[in-house]
Amino acid sequence: MPFKIAKKISLLRKTDFKHWITTIWLVKRRLDVHKQAHYSVFRVDVDKKLLNKLKKAVTDRIQGANYKLESYDFLTADQDNHLFTIESSETDFAKIQGEVDKGLANPKVEKYEDLLNSWAYVVKLEHGESVVYGVRKINKFTQAAKITSVSYFLFEDKKLVDLDDKKIFAIDTHIDFFAYDGTTFITNKKEFESALNFRAGMEKNRDAVLDEFLALKVFNDVEPIRKSVGANLHLLRKISSIQKSGYYKSPQYLVDLIKVNQEKNWGLVVQNGIIVVNEDNVDLVLTLLNNGRLESPINHEMFDAAVKKKVG
Repeated sequence: MPFKIAKKISLLRKTDFKHWITTIWLVKRRLDVHKQAHYSVFRVDVDKKLLNKLKKAVTDRIQGANYKLESYDFLTADQDNHLFTIESSETDFAKIQGEVDKGLANPKVEKYEDLLNSWAYVVKLEHGESVVYGVRKINKFTQAAKITSVSYFLFEDKKLVDLDDKKIFAIDTHIDFFAYDGTTFITNKKEFESALNFRAGMEKNRDAVLDEFLALKVFNDVEPIRKSVGANLHLLRKISSIQKSGYYKSPQYLVDLIKVNQEKNWGLVVQNGIIVVNEDNVDLVLTLLNNGRLESPINHEMFDAAVKKKVG
């Protein structure tokens, strides 16, 4: 973990946010024909009580627990007590931040319908040149069709009162990630990836890696991999991790892989130095290309490691 990122979170944890200005922004999202996400935002006036609650939701995420920092990866273990970190420029949040930072140039919520079909909300905290953005994906009950299918009641004067005639907009305050000084700190990986269109990004990684496989002549054919991976999220994570680690770009790694495969009888078929891939061995191929077959130095048991962390 780079020292500068640890320094950022340390600074935030010591910050008194009492006098930081807070504003709320609703994010709208649309996907084009190429699955590229485009974002726009509305500025929202809220009462002081709600403003303070949303501000506290962000500051509690920053200061409420002593999280361990870990760089974001496509394949990770459970997130308990961990903050995953990634540069904001590597994500769609850079687009959202750009829209929020247009400030008063953005339209303002003027009517109830402006609230509907919102994708996320952003709580922006600022003090001088310092800015923190807290983000929560909120699309569950913002579509008109979903709202009409849910009934809301208030318990008042010892009885339930129907709120059907009220204009209800439901959100919660579980911040998924926050961004500061170019770094995004992820508290909920699943919602972070969903909010920022990471599946589309992983599909791009899939296609880019397969093109590289062809150019490097790693396999006799990549179509079995393309067909098997498809839109499968687990395999998309695997192939994105392969791209990030880049082992396949090393000729020596491939030579050693073929050699060890023969010694250990792992079952890969190799013809003229090229790996023969088919639908039955795609998972094995992806595991080996990600250097995921590991041997314990203690009892020499062999494992396929879906998640691994380099020591030293």
